[in-house]
Parts: sequence; structure tokens; C-alpha cells
Amino acid sequence: MLSERFTEALIYATQLHATQVRKGSGTPYIAHLLGVASIALESGANEDEAIAALRARCD
Repeated sequence: MLSERFTEALIYATQLHATQVRKGSGTPYIAHLLGVASIALESGANEDEAIAALRARCD
């Protein structure tokens, strides 16, 4: 189960990348970050690692 920390990281990443899209496809960039976090969790990552996946391009 993911905690409020993950929700807060997701909100932060969504706000930070709200205007960005993927080159070529025009897909919102946050979709990529969600995909990376999802793959990480499905592969056994813990919450901290999933949050790191959301923050990969936030700093």
C-alpha cells in the first residue's frame, strides 16, 4: 500500500510537469513518469523507489 507521501510526490510532479509533453507523441510528460513508477512497483520497488521514479526529472 502506498502512503500519503506517494500521493504528495505525484501531485508535485504533476504540477511541475503540467505543461510538458513527450516529443513526437504529444503525450503529457507525467504519463512517462507514471509509467516508470508503475514498472518500478511491479518489479518490487518500495515506496521510496517509486517516489524517486516520479522525481527523476523534478530536480
